[in-house]
Formats: sequence, C-alpha cells, structure tokens
Amino acid sequence: MPDNSKLKLMVASTVYNFENQLVQLCGILKVFGYDVWNSHLGTIPVHPNKSNLENCVAAVQNCDIFLGVIRPYYGSGVIENFSITHQEFLEAIKLGKPRWFLVHHDVITARKLLKPYMYKKGVRTKFKLKPNPIIDDLRVIDLYNDAIQNNINPANRTGNWVQEFQGIEEINCYIDSQLKDLDRIRKICAEMNGE
Repeated sequence: MPDNSKLKLMVASTVYNFENQLVQLCGILKVFGYDVWNSHLGTIPVHPNKSNLENCVAAVQNCDIFLGVIRPYYGSGVIENFSITHQEFLEAIKLGKPRWFLVHHDVITARKLLKPYMYKKGVRTKFKLKPNPIIDDLRVIDLYNDAIQNNINPANRTGNWVQEFQGIEEINCYIDSQLKDLDRIRKICAEMNGE
C-alpha cells in the first residue's frame, strides 16, 4: 500500500442510542486521516445487488483496519442467530485483520454477574435473559467473548485486547492513544500483511 493512500478503517457498532457518539468517533478518525467506513454514516461501499450482511462482510474483507465497539445492545439485523455487527467482528477475527475493540462497562458487569447462570463447566447453558434496562440480549456477552477469544488458552491469544469504556471521553482517549499515529498503524498493517 502506498504511503500516501488513506487507510480504510471500518467502525463496526450497533447504532441505537449511540448515533451522536458514532458521528463524533468517526469524525475524529477522519481528522486523523482515515477513510472511515461505517454503516450509520453511509460510508461503507455498497453493491446494490447484495444484502446488507453481504455488503458489511465485504467491507470487513476490504478494509485495512477494523475498530469494533461492543455495546449493551445487540442490534436488530439478526441473520442466522447472529447480528450483522457480530458477523462483522467474527469476519475481522477470522481474517486476522489489524483490529481494535472497545466494550461498554455494562457488558463487562453483566458478564461477571451472569457467568454462573450462562455457563456450566465452561459450556453455554440455555439461560434466558428477561427484559431489563442494562443489556438487551445475552449475545452481547457472546460477542465480547469472541473478541477476547475466550475459547483459546490465554497464552495463545493475539489481537484480543478489548478496552472497557463508559462514555465518549474514554473512547476518544483510546482512539487517540491507539490510532492517531498513522505511521505506527501503517507499520502494523505491513507487518500483519507480511510486507
């Protein structure tokens, strides 16, 4: 990749009750110099003959780096038992994309509180979540577990750092620390692509 080309950064997140924060987050990333792809902003390259899921997965495949935000809302676009956002995360992990993840504090808290009910001897139970004001779907915890690669021995995990946040200030601090230095990110991309 030429040094003067913009890195394509995909921001994957559910949108509901997060619209303003997504606009701010993506705006900061644009100022850093990225070509920001996000479904809420309408900046993901869309093929008119493909489904929303196909377009989003293609965006993951074609982006240079991936930023995933795990929130207490799983998302409405559930296809084959996974939200589109969850499938975007899984594709980025499968492809070994240079990736950064954020997780809302409520997801971490819910995971800790519900772990004894959700798992027996490490196996997911059929525990059901009743409607509540904290998280809308247990699959947000599954999404977090996928991001941290919970099913892999901790000594063998890579790309599994997931930064906790409560508000936009912490998101901004994280992206400033991790993604502002484009030279550093280009080196990471080159290294991970074997260049």
